[in-house]
Amino acid sequence: MRFRVGSVPYINAAPLTRWLETDAGARYAEVVYAPPSELARMLEQGALDVALVSSVEQFRRPETRFVPGLAIASRREVLSVRLFSKRPIAQVRLVALDASSLTSAALTRILLERAYGAFPDYIPASPDLNAMLQVADAALLIGDLGMTAQHAEATEVVDLGAAWHDWTGLPFVWALWLMNHDAPAEPLTDLLHTAYQWGEAHLDAIIEAESRRAGIPLELCRRYLREVMVYEVDAPFLQGLARFREEYIRGLDR
Repeated sequence: MRFRVGSVPYINAAPLTRWLETDAGARYAEVVYAPPSELARMLEQGALDVALVSSVEQFRRPETRFVPGLAIASRREVLSVRLFSKRPIAQVRLVALDASSLTSAALTRILLERAYGAFPDYIPASPDLNAMLQVADAALLIGDLGMTAQHAEATEVVDLGAAWHDWTGLPFVWALWLMNHDAPAEPLTDLLHTAYQWGEAHLDAIIEAESRRAGIPLELCRRYLREVMVYEVDAPFLQGLARFREEYIRGLDR
């Protein structure tokens, strides 16, 4: 059986999916790349068997099964999910959100309101930092662009992974492999763990390839994939995920 696998087009997914693009892996899977929000839509419509989607999707659809033990996570700083602000964070009044990740957008709201005491308005925006900061006090960027973007007027830049850890003392889970309700769990789980094991064994080659593809300096790419990103998650990460779920649901109740 050849599975339909959805993944994000960011360098942090490469260790999880690169094997699926080799001759050996492609026998078992076809990989489709799209932003997290689009992958969630495709999964819900049955167009994918499994997808690497924002962790918020698991809260929104608790009946959906996730692949155990694998995720995209960070212990403290994440580097690739950052809020750029022209004002002190507590004084921000309008935030432009890159809405391609529901997790990052939700975490921005949670941290601004509960860690910084700010209650701004929010607008969705295309991920263009210059355009975003023309209309808003602050802008959220994710992915490869979130890691490399700079702006002269952004006097404060908040790494959301570091801010979450400073506030809670917990790591953060950004994305999970969620399975379609009728997809066979055991072979999919085995396939994705095999893919990650291959990615871990070939990480140096993946780092070099992703640095060239994304135009990200090699040392930054190496630090990001070797030191910042965490793919095998255990109890502390699940505690962080549970705390995020509590904060997310609390926000819905307001």
